[in-house]
Amino acid sequence: MRLYKYLPQPSDRMGTLWALASIKDACIIEYGPAGTTHYALEGLMQFNSQLEARLFTTHMDENDIIMGDTTRLEETIREVDAVHKPPVIFVLASTIAAITGTDIERICDGLQKEIGARLICFTGGGFRGDYPVGIREVLTTLAEKLVRAPEEKLEHTYNIIGSNIDLYNFAADCKEVKTIMTDCFGLRLNSVFTAGSSVKQIEGAARAGFNLVLRAEGSDCAEILKQKFGMDYYVGCPYGFRGTLQWVRNVAKAFSLKSNDIYLYQQMETGKKYLMKINQVLFNYNNLNVVLAGTYDFVTDIYPFLTEEIMINIEKVIVNHSLRGKGYRPSTGPLEKKLVINPGEEEKEGIINSVAPELLLGDGVLLEMGAHVPARVQVANPNPRHYCRIYDNTPFMGFNGAVYLIETILNQIHANRKALKARF
Repeated sequence: MRLYKYLPQPSDRMGTLWALASIKDACIIEYGPAGTTHYALEGLMQFNSQLEARLFTTHMDENDIIMGDTTRLEETIREVDAVHKPPVIFVLASTIAAITGTDIERICDGLQKEIGARLICFTGGGFRGDYPVGIREVLTTLAEKLVRAPEEKLEHTYNIIGSNIDLYNFAADCKEVKTIMTDCFGLRLNSVFTAGSSVKQIEGAARAGFNLVLRAEGSDCAEILKQKFGMDYYVGCPYGFRGTLQWVRNVAKAFSLKSNDIYLYQQMETGKKYLMKINQVLFNYNNLNVVLAGTYDFVTDIYPFLTEEIMINIEKVIVNHSLRGKGYRPSTGPLEKKLVINPGEEEKEGIINSVAPELLLGDGVLLEMGAHVPARVQVANPNPRHYCRIYDNTPFMGFNGAVYLIETILNQIHANRKALKARF
């Protein structure tokens, strides 16, 4: 069992709550103690998002646990349905409910005929793995149970799968992908799984032409939508100038689209100017050692931009979760040897001490561990310092994201130039 000085690894229950919390017009009922749900709300406060769904707890006392009495849950479902009349109620088992073996699915099946809302259950309770497992389960379940067969198809539309509030810069990155798809292909976003979408938008996801999958946990969701509704999909994220250009070309090829070559040329020309600027600045320093941390998709997709375009020396790449389930694209070359999957806090501190980086690109906890490192940029959650990401035009993805990251890294270098190892 690991010891934690900062924050424990979030469980699948937390991932489930995070993925559902951003769905508008939905209601969430957790069968468990009020304190358990309150703790989840405290975790949501670290994210730069709002609770869009209505979240309820039944509370639970020793009588419910010992006697197996589920009256609280049944009455709460009836009350929420009668008062709020939501299109769907997500019913979650808390950790205690999962331990005692409460049959949430049987209860919901028995109530469904008298309830106007659709009842969808999540019974993991925190025992199936870490938070990506819960996010994967939500995305998969939405595709299986919520998305409806379309009465008609909407031309020139697509969905985004895998934009969720647990991602540090989810809002700006989603907006950047939307901008690229509009400016480059003239396409319109139909639905997002799940950040910022309503129940109705997710129900109508099958009306779109295809799906863009931005995280591995969404691959099962995309595959289900393909099998049920014939929707093709592409998996990958656009990072950096070359990476975004290649992403656009791959999307164009996957869905037989014609890209706006003038737009792409202008973006690449802009990129040359800013890459030259940061390359000139970095030339003054002796191969800045860097540690990179975040989700698997983030670190593996952004790695080529940082090493081949900006040309910084990344010594170690930390993935802040386990790799359970399908869809994780294999890493190759130098990156494969630098990856450290789901290390504990003690191991992370060891990495910082052994590498002795001049620049940290990672989550808030890693930045606190490396408080002595001269230059530090937060690019991932957790966010214990509650850094705000209110303005949604500061992405990490896409052409604009590449510019913003260059600006951010340059500012960190200039602000800490006295502590860095200069050539001259």
